[in-house]
Amino acid sequence: MGPLTGAVNIVVAVLHFIWLFSAAVIYPVFFYYIVLTIAGLRYNSKFKEPAIPSELPSITILIPARNEAVVIRDTLLAMANLDYPKDKLEVLLLDDGSTDDTVRIAEEVAKEYPFIRVVRVEGGGRGKSYVLNYGLRLARGEVIAVYDADNRPEPGALKGLVAMLSDETPAVTGKVRTINWKGNILTRFICMEYLYFQLAGQSGKSKLYKTAVLPGTNFVIKKDLLEELGGWDEEALAEDLEMSFRIIAMGKRIAYNPLAVTWEQEPESWRVWFRQRTRWAAGNVYTVKEHIKRFREIPGWGLRFDLLLTLMVYYLLAIAVIVADVAFVALLVTFGNVTWFTGLILSFVYVAFLLEIFAGLYDGKIRSIGCWLLAPLMYYTYSQIWIFISLAGLWEAGKAKKVWYKTPRTAV
Repeated sequence: MGPLTGAVNIVVAVLHFIWLFSAAVIYPVFFYYIVLTIAGLRYNSKFKEPAIPSELPSITILIPARNEAVVIRDTLLAMANLDYPKDKLEVLLLDDGSTDDTVRIAEEVAKEYPFIRVVRVEGGGRGKSYVLNYGLRLARGEVIAVYDADNRPEPGALKGLVAMLSDETPAVTGKVRTINWKGNILTRFICMEYLYFQLAGQSGKSKLYKTAVLPGTNFVIKKDLLEELGGWDEEALAEDLEMSFRIIAMGKRIAYNPLAVTWEQEPESWRVWFRQRTRWAAGNVYTVKEHIKRFREIPGWGLRFDLLLTLMVYYLLAIAVIVADVAFVALLVTFGNVTWFTGLILSFVYVAFLLEIFAGLYDGKIRSIGCWLLAPLMYYTYSQIWIFISLAGLWEAGKAKKVWYKTPRTAV
């Protein structure tokens, strides 16, 4: 055996060790997400639109905005078109120091609809949570709703959310769809990712554990609960997940209505998308660090496990991709001379990924053949970048000063 052959064998042995060790941790998670996917399909197929209460609560919609001139008119008009009694509706456009025409456009719309108010946030530039807390202090409604500045909720969305509020479920969230999913290959990838996350992470979780998690938009929450919680954590970059953890730790649940839909714009630039997801990954790390000691307060071991996976999803995905990549490299280095078990597991990862993405497309009623054909490519492109997002998220989480990076918008 020559020196080169011996070196190759050592490399292969190391790669196999790394792969086997990681696979023992990661692949049970893959199986779990298959279970979540099946549970999500069952939840959605049996879900019935909740009955609208005869007496609806007063509600304040908070819309944080910073340089949103491109989208803000359509967003406010969508709020005006909500099927909700206008005498019980208040919309606060919370301007966080915009330097474009956001305020001028918002004030033009507000003149036509007296339930819309434009509020200039004092001491702004400190992040979304600060802006939301500022609006919370001004809110008159019994219930608080949150929408991002690019959102266009469907007319019945707000009623659908409010209808599921109760003492046990003081917060309710709905589905988020991608309005510009046909924009380019990136927005198609994001659309597929969102559809699957909501199928497994919202519908699946709701089926198995009777709770979902709050996204950053399209949700309602009782104002008295928010005040009891002390509002949003202004240090959190992923304020939605951080708030979800505290609600569930109280023994409350977050309901999910997949028929209460809002449409939002997603990044069309890879650079913008990378920065956005890095911020989210860093926010998840913050939530783990802040609340790791409180996991015992989460009711049930299954839900504790699921929430930990949710908080670590970016890193688990990165590890899973690395594991598959290592197996693939081992396959190349040994010129295909790997065990049948290695080949089987490598095939399982790819097939499971495809089936989960296809399930999301099917559930989301996406009939575009382009998306279905892109799904196989998604694993080898979009998913690979999560390795670098996870590393960047860890770096961002370690910084002393956290910065709220506002996602730039484009006309749709």
